[in-house]
Amino acid sequence: MLIDTDVLIWCLRGNENAVKAVDALPQRTISVVTRMELTQGCRNKAEHRLLRSFLNDQAIKIIALTPEIGFRADTWMEQFHLPHGVGVIDCLIASTASFLGSPLLTALGSPLLTANAKHFRCFPMINIRKFVP
Repeated sequence: MLIDTDVLIWCLRGNENAVKAVDALPQRTISVVTRMELTQGCRNKAEHRLLRSFLNDQAIKIIALTPEIGFRADTWMEQFHLPHGVGVIDCLIASTASFLGSPLLTALGSPLLTANAKHFRCFPMINIRKFVP
């Protein structure tokens, strides 16, 4: 399961529903873009240490961007930015989710856990799992 940035922000803020949702996942993965967003939100070195500790304690695997992920995100940006208002970050996260998982098991890629389902509903091959804080 790929976890969107918003869910982890809820976890870091102590939201019980978010903590339970993440704890219940057998596999926890995030895009490197999500890690970068979380790092950008740190206000000091102490918060950055807490973030690194949280990601390690939760055994969250970070998925790097590949040329394929970048190319698909670029294609989706061109296709969906104007009609749906999606941005670069959402295109990169959606593209990452679309490449995870076995194509033999599902044509939808890995599920994406997000509280911002409306940001991702225009993307094909995305299996959205709605999180409610």
